[in-house]
Amino acid sequence: METILIPIDFSEVSKNTAEYGIQFAKERNAKLILFHVFNIPVYTSDDISFMPAYDEFEKSNMIAMEKFEKELREKYLFTNPIENIIKSGFLISEIVDLVEEKEIDLVIIGISEAGKLSEILLSSNSIGVIKNTNCPTLIVPDGVRYRPINTVVFACDDIEKVADTNAAKQIRGFVELFNSKLIVLNVVDSFENLDQEILLEAKKEVLFEDLNYSVLFIEGNDLIKNLNNFIEKNNADLLIMIPKKHDIISRLFNESKTKKMAFNSLIPLLAIHE
Repeated sequence: METILIPIDFSEVSKNTAEYGIQFAKERNAKLILFHVFNIPVYTSDDISFMPAYDEFEKSNMIAMEKFEKELREKYLFTNPIENIIKSGFLISEIVDLVEEKEIDLVIIGISEAGKLSEILLSSNSIGVIKNTNCPTLIVPDGVRYRPINTVVFACDDIEKVADTNAAKQIRGFVELFNSKLIVLNVVDSFENLDQEILLEAKKEVLFEDLNYSVLFIEGNDLIKNLNNFIEKNNADLLIMIPKKHDIISRLFNESKTKKMAFNSLIPLLAIHE
């Protein structure tokens, strides 16, 4: 993992995300890109409209970015490269372009029930960014502080469908990167319909044999509550999911459910490309 992108809007949410991201990058000896997208405001009165000069607005934003970078470096003794990028435009499309241009390995974003950045990134376009860029995206809930990733939970509804996919390779890569324990968590309609033969076959299908992993099951009814209870009980540090158009897990990735999951999540959520 060489380059990590963090969108910044100078809100407390994005500052918390940057603090999480810089510790994440420090442990992995990665480069950071702090990215701010702005729109030039138009001031109006009854008689006149006024728009600040682009160069002046860009300069003031860059000064703020450089000040923020300095604060991060001093607080976390971060010596790896940090690149500050300022652009005007639409956040999502600018992220898509930058991910390709800079060959980004991971995007880290923050979320909160309020705040411009979170509202934009948790729209349906956020899933589009994940799929269009083929770049893993780490969603950090507001207030979540960085801690070593010792236990990773991968929630899915069918292990067999994940086998031999790009997603399986990415999951393996992250688990090896963190040197962590992996819990493959199967979401099922009901435990009543889950017999021992199905359970054993599911375990056999997992292609993580040489990793420290286990296979467990939870019911899909009240999935958000059940996931969070499982995360807390197992002291998990990271939840991995794959946004899909179909299957049980997709219920968390429509706009309302994703927001609810994100706002109530106890740990960061890593969305990876299918």
